[in-house]
Amino acid sequence: LSALLGGLRLSLLSLDPLELRVLRNSGSAAEREQARRVQALRGGGGTYLLCTLLLGQAGANAALAGWLCASLPGGPAAAAPRGAPWLPVLLCAAAVFLGGEVLPYSVCARHGLAIASRTLCLTRLLMLAAFPLCYPLSRLLDWALRQELSVFSTRERLLETLRAAGPHGDLVHEELAMVQGALELRTKVVEDVLTPLADCFMLRADAVLDFATVSEILRSGYTRIPVYEGDRRDNIVDLLFVKDLAFVDPDDCTPLQTVTRFYRRPLHCVFNDTRLDTLLEEFKKGKSHLAIVQRVNNEGEGDPFYEVMGIVTLEDVIEEIIKSEILDETDLYTDNQKKERVPHRGRKPQDFSIFRLSDSEMRVKISPQLLLATHRFMATEVEPFKSPYLSEKILLRLLKHPNVIQELKYDRKNKKALEHYLYQRNRPVDYFVLILQGKVEVEVGKEELRFENGAFTYYGVPAIMAVISSDNDVRKVSSLAGSSFLLNRSPSRCSGLNRSESPNREHCDYGGSTTQLYSSSNNIYTPDYSVHILCDVQFVKITRQQYQNAVVASRMDSSPQSPDVEAFNDRDSTKASTARGTPQTPKEDTTALLNERNSILCDRADGLRSPSDSVFLRMEGIPYIQEELADTEENRKQQSESGNG
Repeated sequence: LSALLGGLRLSLLSLDPLELRVLRNSGSAAEREQARRVQALRGGGGTYLLCTLLLGQAGANAALAGWLCASLPGGPAAAAPRGAPWLPVLLCAAAVFLGGEVLPYSVCARHGLAIASRTLCLTRLLMLAAFPLCYPLSRLLDWALRQELSVFSTRERLLETLRAAGPHGDLVHEELAMVQGALELRTKVVEDVLTPLADCFMLRADAVLDFATVSEILRSGYTRIPVYEGDRRDNIVDLLFVKDLAFVDPDDCTPLQTVTRFYRRPLHCVFNDTRLDTLLEEFKKGKSHLAIVQRVNNEGEGDPFYEVMGIVTLEDVIEEIIKSEILDETDLYTDNQKKERVPHRGRKPQDFSIFRLSDSEMRVKISPQLLLATHRFMATEVEPFKSPYLSEKILLRLLKHPNVIQELKYDRKNKKALEHYLYQRNRPVDYFVLILQGKVEVEVGKEELRFENGAFTYYGVPAIMAVISSDNDVRKVSSLAGSSFLLNRSPSRCSGLNRSESPNREHCDYGGSTTQLYSSSNNIYTPDYSVHILCDVQFVKITRQQYQNAVVASRMDSSPQSPDVEAFNDRDSTKASTARGTPQTPKEDTTALLNERNSILCDRADGLRSPSDSVFLRMEGIPYIQEELADTEENRKQQSESGNG
């Protein structure tokens, strides 16, 4: 009986309620059933059970000692004076030690849960029998000694248990470190894991997002970058996310404040004594994954103030939980424990210079809308770029050529500089120009008529028309249909409305002397006008060689029997036959052709334009055109008289 009660005491009291709950939820099927049965007995407290088992074991040991003393020689029953009183004591001690302590402890230490679950009936019977004496005693002990403590009752005990069981359990080092980090999270504060300002990658508020700055941001590897104002790094005013740069072109040199003011990322500030578990809950709410750490500075004289110590991120908190550094694609990372910059193994330094355009590839950036408008205008309004000569696909490739779209800066201190002139009078050129943005001034003819033009006015068409014009009459029409400019006239002086013209068309074709503007012997175009800029301008500049290559590419792109090529050939043959046929009425036909090609848009005095301002400019209204027409008519009369003679 003593051995049984000693074994039950070890089996039942060695398992606290928390451990029984763990076995009930995570043990095997047999352990779950055994833990469920024992937990019902153990849940009411162990003091009452302990008193019952100890009382029973003490009674059994006392009965054993009395029986041995009465039965063996040397005991009270022996009459001989020379008996051996030490023999019953020795046998009683051996029986209690071996049968009451060693044997039950050895068995129950290995199979305590199974033995306890199979002897519940006997245990309840003993508790019922000892109730009058043991229950009041157990309540008195509970009141005096308080509640019993479990092995897992405190975080420190649990940590020490995990550390002690680590080498002998099935937990690997990483798992044990994560468990320890999670348990120690409440004991650490933000100041223990923050990154000091000296080690933070930050940007000045007045920075420009050019290629160098964007490359530096990408090389840093950070996704959230604090922005400080002035020379003090602790004056953090904004927060930049790398994803905010998705629509930023480095070539535009966008100010950083433009991006930060648009997104207005909130700043999350915490104090240095904030616990990490509290900070983790704040991060989990989704407000921000980066917080600015500050403290109240009471040092020195004056009022206390908030001092920025550094920054802390969600990654820092997670690293403290898993007790390890999280390595990403960055080249370098900072070890928060050793406070050292550690290179990333196996990665080469990132070089973004391959994305930078070389000087020969640098070109002016324009918006896709402006590029589309330029493409449609040239394909429909400018004769050399229409579909019979140039396909729309090749024209788009031509406009995307690095050197076609250019920009010219205006120097107000030197307004008459040669760099401001796109064309100079009586100087041969071989290129075509279309103004995209800005204003230019055109000085025409001997009379030095001056006109101020704006966007979508073009010049130098005859310089490139030589590529597709082989007949003299065609070249003459091309020379008369020279460059364009915007003619500012009062609406009261404009007559003959041309309703078929688009109200957005802001050009008129003009020309000068045929022999002066274009020489057929050496294919040199010499303008009799000058064009110089009045402000910063963007323009399209296409040389004769570029246009010739585009024409050849258009013909090669289409099949030999394509309608475009046949129309092109039919047009050339028609023009040639017309040139070789009977001369038409000189003045009427030439004037009609020129009037048809010279529809302009007049500006009002207030700068507004409307469709009613589209007028039909009579070529006879321009003085130097009148002289040209008179000379042309006189020459044709002489040729006609000599032919009749």
